[in-house]
Amino acid sequence: MTDFDQLIKIPDFDTLFVFNDNLSQFKAFHAWLAGGSAGEGPACAKGGGNAVVRPYQCKDPPLAAGIPTGPGWSTLTTEARRAIDKGLAHIADLVETHDYGYIAYSATPDGGLGTSIFDVGADVKAYILGGLKALTRP
Repeated sequence: MTDFDQLIKIPDFDTLFVFNDNLSQFKAFHAWLAGGSAGEGPACAKGGGNAVVRPYQCKDPPLAAGIPTGPGWSTLTTEARRAIDKGLAHIADLVETHDYGYIAYSATPDGGLGTSIFDVGADVKAYILGGLKALTRP
């Protein structure tokens, strides 16, 4: 049960899929959401790894949401924190406005945040994972 590309296609799966996004397409998506871009373009383009579900963030209701992981943020810089916070706020808004039963993200066997395309620093992964876990319902 780890292939986002297959899982997202299951009818009524009741899950928001959080994928690792690159900063450029993450920014394009948020510009598109705000009406500031000329069209979906890269904001909704299928990506590599778990970003294969990127097009589903542009559906109504959204089935996916990106969280930026770089490219390759080796440490939690101010730029990284701001972008991640924007992604977490968007995810929190989706959780509040839609009735998802679950939030799915790529995880390592020990429960950490899984990344494969970018080499992401441990503090960046921990920050993202902490933000996602804060969204859980009691």
